[in-house]
Amino acid sequence: MDEHAEPGTEPLQSPAEDPDPEPLKPSPMGRNFYLVMALIGLMLFLIVFFNVPATRASAATTLVTNNWTLASYATTPGVLVPVLNGTQVTARFGKDGIVSGSSGCNRYSATYTVKDYALTITAPRLTKMYCHTSGVMEQETLYVSDLINASAIRIHEPDLNVYDEEGKALLVFGPGSP
Repeated sequence: MDEHAEPGTEPLQSPAEDPDPEPLKPSPMGRNFYLVMALIGLMLFLIVFFNVPATRASAATTLVTNNWTLASYATTPGVLVPVLNGTQVTARFGKDGIVSGSSGCNRYSATYTVKDYALTITAPRLTKMYCHTSGVMEQETLYVSDLINASAIRIHEPDLNVYDEEGKALLVFGPGSP
């Protein structure tokens, strides 16, 4: 100790000379910590609830929860024409794998499968009525052919679009009455 120092004061030591350094105290968790944790939680939420398989499942869910009314159909793949005035062509995709509705003149039903965006429909069974209105039977024949050639679907709210295996549009449905 220095002889000339005032009583009660001790000279300062450098940290390197301090034999017992005081341990560092952890700082309290600040706002940044909670912000980072909130962002991690948000990312996990988005991953779990907004992933691609869930989107695909919602397309299948939308397919079966709506009644569909045909707006246009393909006369040749990719060339769409509107449904004839005075006819109503409908489709109802049931959870049981049956699609049914009106083909403009007759009633029909067929089995279908949907996986992700892929759609297959078997040849439908039709009632055997004949409609005398010009063009209705031709429209019905083309509609049934388009159903059989269906390969993929896309839901573009509120419409249902059906495509062949080459990606050409076959059918465009709008929302129908319940």
